[in-house]
Amino acid sequence: KNKTKKSARLPTYISPISYDLTIHPDLESFTFSGNEIIKINIKKETNKIILHSKDIDIKTAHISSKQKVVSGKKKIEQFAQKINYDTESETVTIIFKNKIKGDFDLHLSFLGIINENLRGFYRSKYILNGEEKYLATTQFESTDARRAFPCFDEPEHKAIFKVSLIIADKHTAISNTLPVTTVEHSAGYKIVSFAPSPCMSTYLLAFIVGEFEYVEGITKPAKEFLWSGTSSSLVRGPKNSFAGEVTNKRIRVRVFTTPGKKHQAKFALDVAIKSIEFYNEYFNIPYPLPTLDLIAIPDFESAAMENWGAVTFRETAILVDEENSSLSNKQWVAIVIAHELAHQWFGNLVTMRWWTDLWLNEGFASYMENFCIDKIFPEWHIWNLYVSDRYALALRLDALSNSHPIEIKVNHPDEISEIFDMVSYAKGSAMIRQLAEYMGHEKFRDGLRHYLKKHSYKNTDTKDLWDSFEKISKKPINKMMSAWTKETGYPLVTLSQKLGSREGWIIDQERFFSSRIEVLKYKNNTNKKIWPIPLKYESGNDIINILMTKKSDILIGNSIGKINKEEESFLRVRYDEITLNKLGKEIREDKLSVLDRLGIIRDLFALAEGGYIRTDVALQFSLNYKNEKEYIVWTEISSGINRIYNLISNENFENKYKSYALSLFSPLAKEIGFEKIKNEKHSNTFLRNLAIYQAGYYGDKNIINKAIKLFKNHKEIPIDANIRTTIYRIVAQNGIENNWKLFEKLYKEETLHEEKDRFGYALTSFNNKNLIKKTLDFIMSNDVKDQDTPHLLASVWQNKKGRELTWNFVKNNWHIILKKYGEGGHFLSRLLTPLGNHINIKDLNDAKKFFTKNSAPGATRALEQIYEKIESNIVWIRDDKKIIKNWLEKNY
Repeated sequence: KNKTKKSARLPTYISPISYDLTIHPDLESFTFSGNEIIKINIKKETNKIILHSKDIDIKTAHISSKQKVVSGKKKIEQFAQKINYDTESETVTIIFKNKIKGDFDLHLSFLGIINENLRGFYRSKYILNGEEKYLATTQFESTDARRAFPCFDEPEHKAIFKVSLIIADKHTAISNTLPVTTVEHSAGYKIVSFAPSPCMSTYLLAFIVGEFEYVEGITKPAKEFLWSGTSSSLVRGPKNSFAGEVTNKRIRVRVFTTPGKKHQAKFALDVAIKSIEFYNEYFNIPYPLPTLDLIAIPDFESAAMENWGAVTFRETAILVDEENSSLSNKQWVAIVIAHELAHQWFGNLVTMRWWTDLWLNEGFASYMENFCIDKIFPEWHIWNLYVSDRYALALRLDALSNSHPIEIKVNHPDEISEIFDMVSYAKGSAMIRQLAEYMGHEKFRDGLRHYLKKHSYKNTDTKDLWDSFEKISKKPINKMMSAWTKETGYPLVTLSQKLGSREGWIIDQERFFSSRIEVLKYKNNTNKKIWPIPLKYESGNDIINILMTKKSDILIGNSIGKINKEEESFLRVRYDEITLNKLGKEIREDKLSVLDRLGIIRDLFALAEGGYIRTDVALQFSLNYKNEKEYIVWTEISSGINRIYNLISNENFENKYKSYALSLFSPLAKEIGFEKIKNEKHSNTFLRNLAIYQAGYYGDKNIINKAIKLFKNHKEIPIDANIRTTIYRIVAQNGIENNWKLFEKLYKEETLHEEKDRFGYALTSFNNKNLIKKTLDFIMSNDVKDQDTPHLLASVWQNKKGRELTWNFVKNNWHIILKKYGEGGHFLSRLLTPLGNHINIKDLNDAKKFFTKNSAPGATRALEQIYEKIESNIVWIRDDKKIIKNWLEKNY
């Protein structure tokens, strides 16, 4: 339902200065009580105070102020006459008899529920020695602090937070700062009070209560900084308002886990310490707190949350078991930690003014995570993995007409949750990477330092960042970057020979679309956008840089090679036939870099999808890669092959298509084998996984039999953690009911969440319809955590044999899904994504009909994108089915 949500913004004439907050959670009844004193400044006379509140029952409310009189100060107090809630805008209005203006203390007492929704103040369950245990934790981004206490829940309303928690003696309390006092409250209970926080936004507050253990370490002393400050200059409040530990001292870093898991926290601790040391130096501003805690939470919606000084994580994004964790999960843990710690500066120290500029937080953290990890683990070649993964996701999403600009106006919480997507994260980071290459890395770094120093403890918008870059680089960054961030989409650059001209080559730009329907609409549209494109291309033996600012431009050189060298600019390229043949030869002779080889095949499959070229051109070109040895290139080849297989898997030439796929993957799988080779290339660990999976998926009997044999003996001879997911899934794809029962048993018994996920994804991979139905029922049972259900449902939906069954299952269980995941967050849009793989008009009409009658909060834009993808699939297979069939008959 596409009804416009009313704005839920607060009046601007009241602002908070500080919160003194006491929370008393009860982990048996799952309720909490709270008291707070909010120091507020009221700029104009009013008898109403409006603030955010959701699912909170305010019991008492009054204001007080000490006003100057002739002989001293007089205390003025007023109790609320009315407390009115507005559920749609998630606000509460407290009405007083007399009008007030100036500085006041707002005193509130309230009650709330420690919910199960993974939002606000919620409970998380885990099993310890066969016993059910609970902890309580917070997740406030973007608009859920209001579920834990009444507050001014907008990023610009920064304030200082002083938190006290009344908890059971056996429990540990964690918040953003260090505890300064612990005193007895009553029999069996204590009050833990924390030092005042820095001046920060509500969404960065955290408090966690439960039984924990931890590992700890200390950073090296930071070097002398160009800029430093004392606590009094950095926060609003008393001189020692957060212990004064702001200068270049060592920082204590701790990683908390539930009992029995701290041995899995050592890798995270090492990465966190190295990341803080790197950022201290790179940003030239010291991390402003004396401590940094990272907390593994058993139930968590996203990967992690950057709460200042108390970063919370899903267990799979922070815990590493040296014997059972894969290299890919280790890299994931490192990346997530580096991402969240980049936020301690970019997001926490300097915060976007409003969610329109969410990308300022997420795009930069997504860029810096790679920059940081590349310094810590150079052997990982993390930038290559970035270009093949996040960058690729951004290109796919932003090729839709129903994408959105990086900078987008949002008001209601449902709209805000929709923009936590790959445009904000991945396209945002791609824009930053493009800009860094254009400016040069030193000027880019200095521009960041200028921005962070100038706006510390304040709020900004995108223009503030461009202004800093412009000041340092002396280039027109504002004008150039606004063209990329304020509008949807990106360019397709087409190379063609200009006959009769000495220069010989011309390039044109137009907006790229993945849907043929949108391409046709665009051709008839007279309002064509022009991007300022930093473009690096190959001419003979030279690499030439230009800034393309017109629709068409002439390229210098007699022989043009790869355009968009190293995939630095956010665009796609279409080559003329002569250049494409030349590039094919260079690929066969291994004369191009790995990123250039990746970029060419990626663009060809995308061009085929959009109808810019015939699909058989991409298929034929893929044969140039038979001797390819790099994992990231093969990810792109397999992605393109799988997308086309999705279209033709029910056609009478399906087996010929499988033969084509196997002609690429089987030799690769045979060559790389199942066993690690001593001193092999780091990326071969990933290549082995990909090659074995794809060969097994397309029916290589030798690979399937070997996988089944390995699984049969896995108790005696453990399977390498790096290929376990692949082995389990191949076994499931070729499995029967006994296999299903075994995977179900293993899933229920497993305690390491990473391994549990592997068994879960195996259960989603069966091809027998009865077993798929059992999997769907199992996913919705109490044996699967709410945080994992949407991902597993999406995985069955990705399984072609499970597509129709899952869609029907989702429709039939929508009321249950909505109850669990309809309260904001990103679950619904992620769950629904596989609907975009459907390929017929019947399903498209069915989906539109269903979601006209049933709401999907936070997934409105995702549904529009899904419809566009289905329409694109329908037209693609209609146009090119015969072309694909003829090519297969000719070659296979």
